[in-house]
Amino acid sequence: MPRRKPTGPRDRRGAPRPGQAGPREPTAQQTADYLERQRVVCRRKDRYASESEARAFALMHQPGPGSRADVYRCEICDGWHHTRGR
Repeated sequence: MPRRKPTGPRDRRGAPRPGQAGPREPTAQQTADYLERQRVVCRRKDRYASESEARAFALMHQPGPGSRADVYRCEICDGWHHTRGR
């Protein structure tokens, strides 16, 4: 079983200890930076207008037998992308 990362001081029940800071919420700047990185990554990907168009492309360009590409809706551009088949 993988070990979990410690998230700060906790009591026996797993609750944060009084007076100790828990996980921090990202700042507005961190959120903006994250979204900009996501937009940059999205721009480099092939975008399809519909799920069926993305599926058709993924089926025609499978790398080999036994591999499978999947499609997903992008929250950034509202288009469709496909994953690499593995």
